[in-house]
Amino acid sequence: MQAIRPLKSSDIEAVVKLWWETWNETFPEIKHPHPYASWKARFQNDIAVRGNIWVAEVESYIVGFVVVIEEEKELNQLFVDSDYQNQGIGRVLMEKAKDICPQGLTLTTLQSNTKACLFYEKHGFKAGKLSKNKINGQPNIEYRWTSGES
Repeated sequence: MQAIRPLKSSDIEAVVKLWWETWNETFPEIKHPHPYASWKARFQNDIAVRGNIWVAEVESYIVGFVVVIEEEKELNQLFVDSDYQNQGIGRVLMEKAKDICPQGLTLTTLQSNTKACLFYEKHGFKAGKLSKNKINGQPNIEYRWTSGES
């Protein structure tokens, strides 16, 4: 059974591990410039401090998470373990993000992340400006969702 709940401090290691592993599975051709320890520090010291974070659990195992930075109306992160994708977990996490910021959200993803781009478009996000990722140098695309859209 799937459930979503707010992040607990005891979840951080599992969430960062999921984030790191899923990102590297999604982009095997990209050598990320930061090691795992930097990801964990960024999550603890920046993302977890500013974000409204919810995790998805299946049988007490964290299989996904969403981070919304409410002040910026930004969907900052949304990841689902590759073994649990296409089971509705991403949809539930997306619904939570929209509940947190019902007036609208923006997000940025790598242009090469076509699976995520299709997911965002399916959930009413519209493609916008192109940019370069400040961390890994890859081409980004911004998406925007406003209330009243899917």
